[in-house]
Amino acid sequence: MQAIVHKEVKMVKKYEIAFLIKEGEGAKSTAERIKEYLTKLKADIQKESELENRQLAYPIHKSREEFKRAYYYFLNVEMDTKSIPEFERNIKYDEDVIRHMILVED
Repeated sequence: MQAIVHKEVKMVKKYEIAFLIKEGEGAKSTAERIKEYLTKLKADIQKESELENRQLAYPIHKSREEFKRAYYYFLNVEMDTKSIPEFERNIKYDEDVIRHMILVED
C-alpha cells in the first residue's frame, strides 16, 4: 500500500496595490509597515512608488474622521494568491490606511 502525498501548489501572481495613507509624519512608517506585512507573507516587492500627497476628488470618511488629502502609495508585488486574504485583513485594521485596492496584473 502506498501513501498518498499531497503537494501544496502555490499560485503566484503579479499584483499592483494602491493605498491612500493618512497625512502626517507617520506616513513613511505606515509605508514601511505595509512592506513588512508583505515581506512576512513572502511577497516579492518589484516596484515601489514615492509617497505623493494629493487632494482627494471627494472627502473620505473612516473612523469618524474626514479626509480631504492623503498620500498615494503604489506597490507592484508578486505573491501567492492564498496570502491575499491575510494581507487584506492586516491592512483593513491599519488605522493609517484610508483605502486600498489590489489589482491583478495581466
